[in-house]
Amino acid sequence: VIVGLVGLEGDVQSLSHDVSVQVSSKMGRHLGFGFGDNSRRESISPKSMSTMLSHLLYNRRGSPYYVEPIVVGLEKIVVENDDESEMESGSGTERGEPRGGRKRSCQGIQYIPFLCAQDLIGAQSKSASFVCSGAASKSLYGIAEAMWRPGLKPDELLEVCGRAFLSALERDCLSGYGATIYLMVAGKGIDEYEISCRND
Repeated sequence: VIVGLVGLEGDVQSLSHDVSVQVSSKMGRHLGFGFGDNSRRESISPKSMSTMLSHLLYNRRGSPYYVEPIVVGLEKIVVENDDESEMESGSGTERGEPRGGRKRSCQGIQYIPFLCAQDLIGAQSKSASFVCSGAASKSLYGIAEAMWRPGLKPDELLEVCGRAFLSALERDCLSGYGATIYLMVAGKGIDEYEISCRND
């Protein structure tokens, strides 16, 4: 799970601390947070993190944090197949054990992207394609809609994100001089890429 916070620096730090406290207080409980028992190590799911963050923001609606969070991650879902053929490997799928007494049913785990942007009172905007937030979000949405397509490979997605960021940063002088792209791939982890643009 990656949580990105855009907004006033003091509010970003305060909300980050509040989220840290909430996750730490739920460690060891069986609510989808933390590690549970030692034999089953699981971290918070993106959906749970998004819901918790939304509740934190809504509870402060009277004096809100001026932040726009984005929560992204890979949601684990269980998929059952009716044949014994191998499931695709390398596409975010793991092979599981057959269920019960059925010989022809296979169980696998597949990871699907979870993308959620929120406003300052925690209203969620989920998408299957992309989400944007921050000063250049209007430019990013237009460019992302033009360049993104379903089924992009990781290297293609990296190129599309890089071009979208560079194009949006050149249109909006208040957005800074570069960007960091975090590429999350099931089974491989998270890779970080730095993008630099003009400094004039």
